[in-house]
Amino acid sequence: MYTEEEKDAEIWGDSLDECKRKLQEMYGKNWRPKDIRTETVRYGLLGIKKKFQKVLTYTVIDHNIYSSQEKQEPVLSAAEQFEKNKQEILKNNNDILIKKTLENLNSQVANVNAKLDSLNSATSYKHETVRKIEELLAENEFTYSYIQMISEKILQSFTNPQLDDYYLVQRYVIDWIGESISITKEKAFRPPHVIIIVGPTGVGKTTTLAKLASNTILDAKANNKPKPEICFITTDTMRVGALEQISKFGEILGKNVMKAESSNDVLKNFEEYKDHVDYIFIDTSGYSPNDSTNIAKMKNILNVDGLHADIYLSFAASTKASDIANILRNYEPLGYESIIITKADETKQLGNVISVLYEKHKSISYITNGQGVPKNIMRANVIEFIKNLNGFDVDRVHIEDKFGEE
Repeated sequence: MYTEEEKDAEIWGDSLDECKRKLQEMYGKNWRPKDIRTETVRYGLLGIKKKFQKVLTYTVIDHNIYSSQEKQEPVLSAAEQFEKNKQEILKNNNDILIKKTLENLNSQVANVNAKLDSLNSATSYKHETVRKIEELLAENEFTYSYIQMISEKILQSFTNPQLDDYYLVQRYVIDWIGESISITKEKAFRPPHVIIIVGPTGVGKTTTLAKLASNTILDAKANNKPKPEICFITTDTMRVGALEQISKFGEILGKNVMKAESSNDVLKNFEEYKDHVDYIFIDTSGYSPNDSTNIAKMKNILNVDGLHADIYLSFAASTKASDIANILRNYEPLGYESIIITKADETKQLGNVISVLYEKHKSISYITNGQGVPKNIMRANVIEFIKNLNGFDVDRVHIEDKFGEE
């Protein structure tokens, strides 16, 4: 029987195609792509010079054949031994015939392999436009599966003569990327609007919460509306400096911060303020997405009847694609409805974010790009994502016409 074991590994190259070629030479078809990213490599005297390298994460499939244990030869009687010798003699007499049969079979197999090689050679050809688009997508950190999806869409949508028009194909690809980005639509909430941000440690949840709170006040002022009443609740009472940080923001806004270490604490604070405020902002502890125990505890703390919270999952823009997928999956029990991307100013590639959210059918509400409060936060929109695509010739007028209302 065969058992299949997959092993993660990485291979480096100057381009995505070079990585694929190396793997083809090493393993043939016995590998599967998993992720692609770009790394900066320094070289030369003192490492002054630098270049970009593609790193393809892949899995190798090992097929191990396990034979059954050898059986002990039984003791044969004289008649059985005679029959055995007879069969061996017949076998030896048929050696020539068997040899010829095997030679014929080998010849047939060789012919089939030659035809398959010819077919693979013909189908392995890739139009230069498709190759260039794939390279640009890889440079923008799109996942391998997303790149393959775009490539297949190109081949289904264009004839070979049309593929010669690179800028036409590129324009459609940009549109497809934009169409794959889901933006969360704003909803109407009855007071109090409870807002909770969850996510891993160090992604800027507390600062983002303060930005949202500040902007509710600024938006009301800009629209000549009454100043909203707000309050803060924090469940992050163990992390060093966490309470001080949110308390400082509360002090700036002239609001107190209530602590909550249990669902009863959250319920008590909610009941006390729900009839007197427009917004309740709840800060939470950050946990590794693999810390299922503490994530479950957080879920229990936030499980309060009547809260009807608007829950956002937050992670940094520079998080690699496989980790984003892990975060989305393991924070799912908290019931988040939308995504906030933080620290977008710390990376130039957002293909990782676009790819995984598209593949996992998740939408985005906000993007933050700095530490400033209340600035450095904006409603997510397709145009901003497209404008940040590296290497693409973006038609600004076209994308604003197509995606502006979103």
